[in-house]
Parts: sequence; C-alpha cells; structure tokens
Amino acid sequence: MKNLRLQRLTDHVYALPPESETDRPVLGVISGKEASLIVDAGNSPAHARQLLREMGRLKLPPPRYLAVTHWHWDHVFGIATLNLPTLAHFLTQTKVRELALLDWSDQALAERVAKGEEIAFCQEKIKQELPDRRKLVLKAPDLTFSEQVMVDLGGVTCQIEHVGGDHAVDSSVVHVPEDGVVFLGDALCADIYQVERSWMRENLFPLMDKLIAYEAVLYVDAHSTQPVFRKEMFEYTALLRKIGNVVYRTGDNRDQVIGKLSQMFGKSLTPEQIEIVDGFLAGIRKRGWREKRQIAQES
Repeated sequence: MKNLRLQRLTDHVYALPPESETDRPVLGVISGKEASLIVDAGNSPAHARQLLREMGRLKLPPPRYLAVTHWHWDHVFGIATLNLPTLAHFLTQTKVRELALLDWSDQALAERVAKGEEIAFCQEKIKQELPDRRKLVLKAPDLTFSEQVMVDLGGVTCQIEHVGGDHAVDSSVVHVPEDGVVFLGDALCADIYQVERSWMRENLFPLMDKLIAYEAVLYVDAHSTQPVFRKEMFEYTALLRKIGNVVYRTGDNRDQVIGKLSQMFGKSLTPEQIEIVDGFLAGIRKRGWREKRQIAQES
C-alpha cells in the first residue's frame, strides 16, 4: 500500500488522497483552533490508522468528531477504529447497523454477490483490503440528523447536510463555509448496485442544484485524486444536465441520442460523454422497472 500523505487544501482543510488498488476513498480533516473533524472513516482499520498517523505527523488538533457521508463499506469500515462521536444521516446509521449483522467471510460475500445483494467489484476490493476479516468490528454512527447539523471547531464550522442522489439515498456532504470547500463523498456518482450503472434525472438534477448553491471554491470527490474548482464543477454539472435532458426527451434509442448530442456538440462524443449517456439510459430502464413493480404490487 502506498504511503500517501495528508495534503493541505486550504487554511483549515486537509485530504488524504484515494487509492484505487483497494478502493480507498479520500479521507478529510477539518481543523479549527480547538479540535478537528474527520470526514469518512475509511475502508479498513488500517486506512483509519493511516489517517491518524498523518494527523499526528502534521500536529493537527485532536479529532473530536467523525462525519460519515454514506453507508458504503469503503466509508464506514474504519468507524470503530477511530472511536469518535460519529455524525451521519439517520439512514446511514440504519444501513451500517445492517452491515454489522452480516457475515463477512469469503463464502458469505460470494453468496451475496450470487443473490445480487452485493456487487463483484466490492467483493474483490474488500478481499484485497482485508484478507482476514475475522476480527472486523463494524460500529454504526451514534449521532444522527435528518436534514443537517453544524459543528463548531473553533474559528471554523462544518455544515453536514443530507443531499441524497442515485449513488446512495443517505448521501450527505460536508461544507466548510470559511474555506469554501465541500466534501462530496460519492454523492455525484451513479447507482452502482444495479445491473447497469445508472442516473435518474429526478434524483441527479436536484442534487446538482444543491451542490452548485454552496459558495464553494473547491469540491472534493471521494474517489478523485484532485479536488475540482468551482468552474470545473459548473462545467461538469452543465454537461450532465445537457445529456440528461436530451436522453429523457429522445427516449431509450441510444443511436438517436448519440446522434442528437453529436450534432449539438458539433463533433463525436468522447468515451466519458457516451458513458454518461448510457448512465441516463439505464436510469430510464430502471424507472420503468420500478413502475412495473409498483403496478404489480398494487394489483
């Protein structure tokens, strides 16, 4: 595992970069005069301990709180190791309590993948990060909120707000107003727990409106190696909005969608743009599946 260093982004904000090898996300630290708040607990006890070592190396104020952005394993497996009062949306607490009841052996993981309750990508990364999970302890967040909560660290505040989205319904972000930084977690990512990675316009567009409404200079995505500036966030969300609108107006004919967008952009779509198209098309199919299931349940 790489010996990554905690990087200073602004006067009060630090980030431990992600590692794709075992799907370690960004871990954040916001430090005030009195204490620090950690953003996300990491995907293992070792990941959490790495962050604590880095905080000690930089002589940052001791951590007083942990904020968890959503329930997925790579963001919560280090909660017990950090052993801090943990803030999260109430649905995050519910989901982590469910995770704590599961068997995490290789056999149990394989069975959940076969049943469609887990995905092969997470199975692979869990086994790489934690070959021996016999002593794994999962601890649920103990301080919950429904909309938002504010934490004062002494000269700097953290606004932890539920934003939802396709990736996880419980997704929250951590906004540091004094420094103009927003930790996104995975909020902008697609839903990866379906057969197809998908975005649904009715979920994604309100989320993007919330994110752009923050007076932020930097946005930190949990699996991106560098934060993005406000201008880049505007450009990316505008692209998502444009492609999403064309997909929903055109329907599920992929060739027609790509043709219309190519004409609109004046050139062939990039692989990233085609991936976005496919995500919205998958969202349309998912919505149709949900509507059929609802009709069947009501009949």
